[in-house]
Amino acid sequence: MKKMICVIVVLLLVGNTQVIRSSEQLKVLVDESRVVSLNEVMKALEELMEEFGLSLTGAGSDWTYSFENTEGTVGFGMVGEKLEEIASLDIRKSGKINYSTLKNYDVLIIASFTEEYSTSEANAIRKFVENGGGLFFLADNSSRNNSVSEKFGVSFPSEGATIRLEKDEGSSDIIYVTDSSEDIYVTDIVSHPLTEGVDKILLSYGIPITRYESGAVLARTGKDLWADESGGSYLEKDEDEKEGPFDILLVQSVGRGRAVFFGGDGSFQNHTVDEPDQQNLVLFVNAIQWLGEPGGPYKQYKKLNEQAQQALSNALSFFENKEFSEAKAEFDKAIRLFSDSDEAYPNSDAKEGVSEAESYLPTCETGIKGDNAFEEATELFENREYENAIKAYEDAKVLYQDIGYTERIQECDTKIQKSTEYITLREEASDFYSKGEAALEKAPSMVSTSGYAKAKSLFEQSKRKWEDYDNPEKVAACEEKIDLCSNEIGRIQRNVILIGGAVVAVVVVVVVTVIKKRKPAIKAPEEPEGENAPEPENEALQALKEQLARGEITKEEYQDQKSALKR
Repeated sequence: MKKMICVIVVLLLVGNTQVIRSSEQLKVLVDESRVVSLNEVMKALEELMEEFGLSLTGAGSDWTYSFENTEGTVGFGMVGEKLEEIASLDIRKSGKINYSTLKNYDVLIIASFTEEYSTSEANAIRKFVENGGGLFFLADNSSRNNSVSEKFGVSFPSEGATIRLEKDEGSSDIIYVTDSSEDIYVTDIVSHPLTEGVDKILLSYGIPITRYESGAVLARTGKDLWADESGGSYLEKDEDEKEGPFDILLVQSVGRGRAVFFGGDGSFQNHTVDEPDQQNLVLFVNAIQWLGEPGGPYKQYKKLNEQAQQALSNALSFFENKEFSEAKAEFDKAIRLFSDSDEAYPNSDAKEGVSEAESYLPTCETGIKGDNAFEEATELFENREYENAIKAYEDAKVLYQDIGYTERIQECDTKIQKSTEYITLREEASDFYSKGEAALEKAPSMVSTSGYAKAKSLFEQSKRKWEDYDNPEKVAACEEKIDLCSNEIGRIQRNVILIGGAVVAVVVVVVVTVIKKRKPAIKAPEEPEGENAPEPENEALQALKEQLARGEITKEEYQDQKSALKR
């Protein structure tokens, strides 16, 4: 019976959920679940509802501080109405906040809460922003601000503090609004899309931002102010209480999303935005629009899928061209983007994309190993380390065979064959050279050129092999040996000619000598008698001529003796 009653109560409460919507694309969620504490009964009901996967709405929160309250001075109804003009607005009344809820919105607004958010809830809010969501955090003096803000590296006074001033007619940087010491205008404003059209901010019950790790401060107070801490003297400045200026407006970019922290939720309550000449409503609308620009997780996943699909397309193009390293980088990028998409907003497209991209990775990894081995082999080949090159090409070939890369397999075979040919050519060239050197050692001779001719022939054969091998140094060494052999052959040939000439000369001398020794004596002619007898002078002259003819006297001797006969 009790269970039945509880279920009925739960159904009634669920039926009392109040949601304010408009047709605008921007979706905003206001969390009012922590405005006041729930009593024990409501907590029990909330726990029961959570067992059914439901949340408690429509009860347990204080309507006074609601974005639906347009009449009370501390309500946010006026900014709520303004929100309806630019966005679809949901107001969450109770229950623990989680990412499953947040992922369906563009902007989350948190204001005037008394119960702190748990670590898991703060993590969910952080994840929401990282995945494209926008957080508009309005700090309050009585709120546990840091339970959320510190997830973003932002701190407010842990015990609360109100920015106050004392009436000082001589102050130049303070504009008084009312008799309240908590209401002032802030005019130190930085140009930004948030502050477009905003020259001054009406700060009501402001609370300073005491620390931030990243972001940009867009507004700060003047210096003639002090932070009245909750633990100190009320409305009186204590010695240890800090003085202005104070940062009150901070913007951050976090992951794919954005966050805005404002010190003083009273600045957007009805009593403030109802003041004449205030520009806080403009600031509020600017903030929502700026925060919503990236688009929440439910929009981001589509953008991420588009980027992932483009990366996948690029990867497939590289893969088809066998550019495995580039393909793997794009596949990894696609997987990362699809994974981010699925984390931001679980969807089947992302899961299928991850599966498809991952299916290509083994081939890419094998191809990369093959390319590395092929590159190493090519470097060895170019350095003429052919034995090592063959081994590297064989390793690459095995890898390419695993992935069916036919063209590269053929290249490996060609290079292996070419390496083998070069090894054979090198060995033949070296063998001819060694034989040439051996022949050269045996070649020296006074009259025979055959040894040098043989050595020269071997060096010439070695030279041709080294030319085919394209080794200029070895070719030059062969040419040096060939020149040496040619010089030696020429020297021997000259020696042979000289020796031959000498032998011929000796032979001629010997022959002449022998002939001379064997020549018969010349008989003297008979002298004619009577009148035909030659004169003695003529006989002597004839004898001289015969001696000259036989070479027994020289021509000069002949002339001298002839002259003597005539005298």
